[in-house]
Amino acid sequence: MTAPLMHNPKDWKSLRFGQKARAWFVVILASFFFFYEFIQMNMFNSLSQNFEQTFSLTALQVGLVSAFYFLSDSILLYPIGIILDRYSSRKMIIWGMILCILGTLMISLASNSWLLVLARLLAGSAAAFCLLSILRLATMWFPATKMGQVSGIAITVGMLGGAVSQAPLTWLISLVGWREALRDVAGLGVALLILIIIFVKDAPPSQAFSSLALGNNQVSLWKNFKTLCRNTSNWHVGFFIATMNLPIMLLAGLFGTQFLSQGEGFTYLQGSTISMMIFVGTIVGSTLTGVLSDFLKCRRLPMIACSIASFLVFGFILFGPHPSYLTELVLFFILGLLTAAQIIGYPVAQELNPRALSGSALGFISVIIMGLPVILQPLTGYLMDWHAHGRSIYNLSDYRYGLVILMIGFVVSLVNVFFLPESYGVNKNEI
Repeated sequence: MTAPLMHNPKDWKSLRFGQKARAWFVVILASFFFFYEFIQMNMFNSLSQNFEQTFSLTALQVGLVSAFYFLSDSILLYPIGIILDRYSSRKMIIWGMILCILGTLMISLASNSWLLVLARLLAGSAAAFCLLSILRLATMWFPATKMGQVSGIAITVGMLGGAVSQAPLTWLISLVGWREALRDVAGLGVALLILIIIFVKDAPPSQAFSSLALGNNQVSLWKNFKTLCRNTSNWHVGFFIATMNLPIMLLAGLFGTQFLSQGEGFTYLQGSTISMMIFVGTIVGSTLTGVLSDFLKCRRLPMIACSIASFLVFGFILFGPHPSYLTELVLFFILGLLTAAQIIGYPVAQELNPRALSGSALGFISVIIMGLPVILQPLTGYLMDWHAHGRSIYNLSDYRYGLVILMIGFVVSLVNVFFLPESYGVNKNEI
């Protein structure tokens, strides 16, 4: 038998300091799975030039190889969400880390682009376990009133991994070569895996704020899926997060360094450092927006404001006058700060669905979030190739032609927020 749900938010206040500290320690340490997975997701920005030279790839081909990560991720996300409602989040995190490490090693040993594809498929399948398992674990250790803050901190840890995948990884590649650098990344994964095995646990029944779902038969699974599909809020949340996440998926994760070096004239290391500022901004913004939305008990207002501001800031980055290195650093930081409002979507998804379906709901919207780059990463590369008319070196107008997709995405994010009901930081299914 599983423990009953604890619905009263005051139950958190009744816990001892040691119990609260343990909850924070477990969830933060588990978030280092997200940290590691975010290195895998975004390292193509540092590796794309090496892959183009080693395997003779175009921008479209690099985009296609990268997109296979998101393809396997999006296919597995909903099934993994269902599994997380019924089985140990800790075990899912451990297996996901193992798959992720194997994918990294496979890339370091790849002799042709098809092995890169297989490695990205494997790493993408590991990603399906990632944020969902961490957030599901968090719903067991924390009440709904804390989930905005917890989600923000978990994503902050993940963004640190994104930052590591930029200038630090670029520097390591220049020092030891890209294959050895990836073997070092695999070694880091093994160290994190050992810590997670030792210290990360599911919440004890006496402390759990949510329990695993019961009655896991095929009929209930199909019924749950239909319930999630019919909840239009899940679609709007998914598209909001997915479009606000595009600066990470298209800039920091793939074309940012090349846009800044080939298009704007910065050195490759400078371009990688500027791209890294998206993650630095997101680190700050994730915590701020999570805490602020919990404090205000208002989700939609910061989502709307940040969508509009992101559109304006990126429009200036893409079409404004050529900035100095320092100015570009600041602009990319602000872009990351603003688009961090995407993290508000995760507690919104949990608040607009029954708690027993929180893992399934996160899996459902994550299919949208991770499925969109499957289309947009190759599409951006195709638009750049088409505009370049066969040139192997892209210029600023080529990047502008492809990256305008981000501006369209911010408009889509704003439209979707207007269709969302305000949850006021409360799961109304449990009132």
